[in-house]
Amino acid sequence: MMAYLHLLKNEHMKLFKRPRIWVLIGLMVVMNIIVSLFFKFLFKGTYFTFWDYIQVSSYLLIVIQLMCIIVSGDIVSSEFEKGTIKFLFTRPVKRAKILLAKYLTVLYIIGLFVLLQLLMSCILGLIFYSGTLFDLVQKVLVGLGGYLFQFIEMIVMCSIAFCLSALTRSSVFSIAVPIFLLFTSSAVITLLDHYHYQAGKYLLFANTNLMPYFYGEPLFEGMSLPFSICNIFIHLVILFYFTLLSFTKRDVQV
Repeated sequence: MMAYLHLLKNEHMKLFKRPRIWVLIGLMVVMNIIVSLFFKFLFKGTYFTFWDYIQVSSYLLIVIQLMCIIVSGDIVSSEFEKGTIKFLFTRPVKRAKILLAKYLTVLYIIGLFVLLQLLMSCILGLIFYSGTLFDLVQKVLVGLGGYLFQFIEMIVMCSIAFCLSALTRSSVFSIAVPIFLLFTSSAVITLLDHYHYQAGKYLLFANTNLMPYFYGEPLFEGMSLPFSICNIFIHLVILFYFTLLSFTKRDVQV
């Protein structure tokens, strides 16, 4: 157990020793300041509340999602590209536990970035719209719901990037494919819905956005919240099965 805790600590230290993670956090801060000033100017003289800003700021999570995909798609493959994976395999820890430690680090980063984004939104919202903090309307749920549903979608996309990182051992491929899917999947799903192609409801990306179950209608007939949750779970289990099989069985050539 202690060896595994040291492994988790090592993953955390390696991540935050790299300048890239601090650059991404810095970009988050700058981005939020610019956006808050823009909306303050844009909605000057209108009734734009604290909760309106929280709702709007949730759309910035698409940028945070890109940042998390970069981290997730690089966390395993970079070890192979640099040759440092052989040092990890010399530790008295099974390969499966090494992979789990890296995935837990990915989940930690996703949670950290989402919480930082929400914290910065709250701080900037209080600076500019503190007088409307207690105007509790439906927008409270919409704003916070946007963060929750985006968080779930981020876990799915980053899990794909992470698995590709372990399967292909290529950082470029592991980052590029999830980003491509992120920007094209919604168009494909919308097209399938337009032509009433019901088999589209079984695709993973038709189920990753859970917001319609609470604020609208699902895309395809017969879809429900339990259906989408099961669909996501089944896809991820299959993906992680092949990832674990590849990571634990393949020879290491670095």
